[in-house]
Amino acid sequence: MNNAATDADSTQVFEVPDTLNTVEAVVKQVNAVYDRWNAMRENYKEGMPSLDELFGTKEWQQVVAQADSVTMECECGGFFDFGDEGPLDPWIYDCYEGRVSADSIKAEILPNGMAEVKFLVKDAMTVKGIPMRWLMRVEDGEWRVANIFFEKEGGMDLLHGMKEYAWEAITDKQFDISKYYDELVELAEPLLAGYDPVQFHEYALIDVDRDGKAELYMRNGEDHYEMIFSLDDNDPHILVDADYHRSISFFKDAIQSSGGCGTGCNMAEVVVLKDSKLSYTLNNMEQYDMEGNLSENGWEKDGKEIPTEEGEKLYKELGEPIDHYVNWHGINIERKPNLSDYAE
Repeated sequence: MNNAATDADSTQVFEVPDTLNTVEAVVKQVNAVYDRWNAMRENYKEGMPSLDELFGTKEWQQVVAQADSVTMECECGGFFDFGDEGPLDPWIYDCYEGRVSADSIKAEILPNGMAEVKFLVKDAMTVKGIPMRWLMRVEDGEWRVANIFFEKEGGMDLLHGMKEYAWEAITDKQFDISKYYDELVELAEPLLAGYDPVQFHEYALIDVDRDGKAELYMRNGEDHYEMIFSLDDNDPHILVDADYHRSISFFKDAIQSSGGCGTGCNMAEVVVLKDSKLSYTLNNMEQYDMEGNLSENGWEKDGKEIPTEEGEKLYKELGEPIDHYVNWHGINIERKPNLSDYAE
């Protein structure tokens, strides 16, 4: 996960009083969060303001409210009900036993009224602590939490994840997979010639370049193939595909299909999007000899060979891999019979 500030960034210039523009002021506020959490647990009363309301920025509070609204409507576990640990709490992760505190706090003052804080959340049972990272911003005359990252989950960006969670629920309400299914299968068949019939069992809506328009992620779990389609302008086309030899991963604004391509051979195919349209493709193939030494390293941009240095530079500019919130939905569409099914 990219360590840079993400959706909590702002072009607005914040006035920061000298009394707040210190590491000590940031650390004091972090400790205040957990002092308040412990006090609320010991003396909870209905209607007490939450930590989100007391310490979160306006944007954080709005996004939390949107995610909570979706959870209430779907009657599901919610955004934080994931993995073996869940449900988790954004402020304390899974630390509930006894007094909760922040330990080994390291704060860095950033430009424009921002700060990054790293620390360990501890309770009576979690001696080593759970690593956390906050992005903080001066708002309404105090340091407030603009974003929380679960470092234990690879640096999971909670603000962006909750935004995707709410966006997906709203978008899926208006989406009809049956409108696209037959056309998508027809597009997929030339790439999946060894499978008969070609069928997708699940779909998910994702927003790779965060422009509010959906890309369609489809997969067949039994035969281990998957594809991501662009639906821009209601003209579906394949962006990337993968099978049991390759897997799909994401960068900011980009999708990658990568894996083995034979003995000692690795490949990566990347599509970069802008406004839900293909900006460019970047392909790399590496070949290794019997001793494991790199013998070939070829790069292509938009299908044309480019120097290794240029390819590596473009790939590095993609940044670190990121996670997308993916909510899989089952597909229950009868396959239209083909004439070949009845051939003798």
